[in-house]
Amino acid sequence: MTVTDRSPELVADDAILLLPESPPRLGPSSRRLLARPLAALVLLQAIGAWLVFGVGSPRATAAGLSLVFPGAGLLYDAAPVLFVTTLALMVVALVLWWGLSAHAAIPIVWLGSVVLSVILADGPRLWTDRGSHWGWAIPVAYLLALATLGRMVWRFESRYRSKRARIPELNEYLASADLPERYSPVRMPDEIDAELVRFAYDLAFQPDDGLKGLDWGEQFHGGTQLRYQLNAYCWALSVFAANYVPNAPAQVERALAKLIDKHTDLRVWKYWRTLNVLGNFDTNPDPIVRDNIMFSAFLGDVVNMYEAATGSDRYDQPGSLNFVWSDGRTFSYDHHSLVAAIRANYERSRLGFFPCEPGWSFTVCNIMGAQSLRGHGTLHGSTLWDEVKPQWRRTLDEEYLTPDGSYAHIRSNHVGLSWDTGEVPGGHYFAAGSNRFADILPAHARRAAALELRTAPAKMGALAAKIDDGVLDLELPEVPERHRTRSSALPSWTGVLAGARAVGEARLADASLASLARQCATGQRWPDRPLKAGSSALAGHMIVRWSSPMTTAQLNVRGYVPPSGPVVDSLAWDDVIVVLARSTDETSLDVVLEPWREPVLATVGLRQLHPATTYLVTAPASGETKRCTADGDGRASFTWQLDGRTTLRLEPEVAP
Repeated sequence: MTVTDRSPELVADDAILLLPESPPRLGPSSRRLLARPLAALVLLQAIGAWLVFGVGSPRATAAGLSLVFPGAGLLYDAAPVLFVTTLALMVVALVLWWGLSAHAAIPIVWLGSVVLSVILADGPRLWTDRGSHWGWAIPVAYLLALATLGRMVWRFESRYRSKRARIPELNEYLASADLPERYSPVRMPDEIDAELVRFAYDLAFQPDDGLKGLDWGEQFHGGTQLRYQLNAYCWALSVFAANYVPNAPAQVERALAKLIDKHTDLRVWKYWRTLNVLGNFDTNPDPIVRDNIMFSAFLGDVVNMYEAATGSDRYDQPGSLNFVWSDGRTFSYDHHSLVAAIRANYERSRLGFFPCEPGWSFTVCNIMGAQSLRGHGTLHGSTLWDEVKPQWRRTLDEEYLTPDGSYAHIRSNHVGLSWDTGEVPGGHYFAAGSNRFADILPAHARRAAALELRTAPAKMGALAAKIDDGVLDLELPEVPERHRTRSSALPSWTGVLAGARAVGEARLADASLASLARQCATGQRWPDRPLKAGSSALAGHMIVRWSSPMTTAQLNVRGYVPPSGPVVDSLAWDDVIVVLARSTDETSLDVVLEPWREPVLATVGLRQLHPATTYLVTAPASGETKRCTADGDGRASFTWQLDGRTTLRLEPEVAP
């Protein structure tokens, strides 16, 4: 067995998986899928050639040429405007094929040009005599067909050969690569953290039908999809719950539940009915049962994160997720039935991955599918991921992996082809999904990280050299956000923060937080945003900002762990925001509280104290101290005037 043949399960924990030395151009499933349209194309060409050269009548020739190349028969019919119109319609059909899963669009336009060519074969002409034909259109049709096919093959082959040529160099690098240690500080929240939490809570706690604070636009593509924005805020608050307020889960649990419930708002998921009709010819609006992994799997992963962060079994209850269609039909799900539907979709897929939009399977969405099954297994002991994993990994490695270690962003479940859709640079990436393989395929995660970070240490080091007095002395350019409706500097700063942490540049990571506040902070509150950015960029920044020391991947692997040490059990949750509640020694508790809107005298209820023990509550900034004594059940309470941001420490007066 050569080193490049090793299964990820056989690779040592600290080893990096190498690239296959002789990768195929297409995987076996993709080849089988591609064989069908190629056979249909050959058949069309054969019929076209028979009509042109075997039958030879004007109508047969016109029909045959339009089979050879869309609309070429119209050129033969001396109708160049209609020929150009056909080409334009083919472009529109291509966009609809990709954008709305209208798989019939291209065949309809193509065959429509055949019918129109026959109708006009003996008809009137605009610039020539009735029934005139341009014989030179015959060689032109074949040249256009050959040129189009040749360009497609050339682009595919040149990209494949270019990537394959890099394999020896990349494997030499991977064999000796040493992944940097990630910088994962246990941070104290600052003013920006508090304002971001406040914004997320205001978004969550608006009326149940309220979606204010999200960016609105079309729901198919383009970065304004409500579902992805809600996903991101849920991931952000989940890592916030795990890293910052594990000892005061009640408030963040309620906020997360509100955001999860907003996924059932018809405005969030009604797009699916349109895609399902156009792509599957299926009028069922149920957003979970078939395809639509971009909704079902993302929601499944969100529920995993929620449960792992808070311990709540709210969505394990039957009928806890109800999707009500406009005519009153209700599609009821819960955590278990949701992931069961994801598992069933994998069983039905001929490609191995199942579609986001009908007929189109994205790598990133299927990573989310794997994460949702993996997380459910962590929380509930299910074997769904174990059952899917062999097929899933085989599809990833054989159908989506490209020779340089990147993965195709998208592949057609109908024809097995992949191309650059313009959504990601170059149409490929080394890792994707919120967890970037770390929880589902650790060996793949290490290889992806090594390839992604190959030049990162030098770049981050150069930026670190610009730090002056704890601040990065520059302003980053404002770049278009994914929805292209606005530009901001926050995505660039988020990238610096993530990159610095990934390569262990502690000073740069800390400085980037101070620097982005200087450039991006607005000083505004709900419904305005505390940082200058769109909703998706803001939520994405929250995820990166709060994913320390624990990331979403680590949370998915860990599952729920009850908090140790004192827990904030009761509070005027509508009047006070808990920004920090964390115990580092299972005895004391660090708390940061802020009045939500105006000063308040807060009564803080505690549990999990040592029974009959007196505790000191101290405000380090002022030195003010109060005492409270736990009862026999380990419960106590104290009051504190909150005129603004207040940091408190609770600890036994005498060590128990």
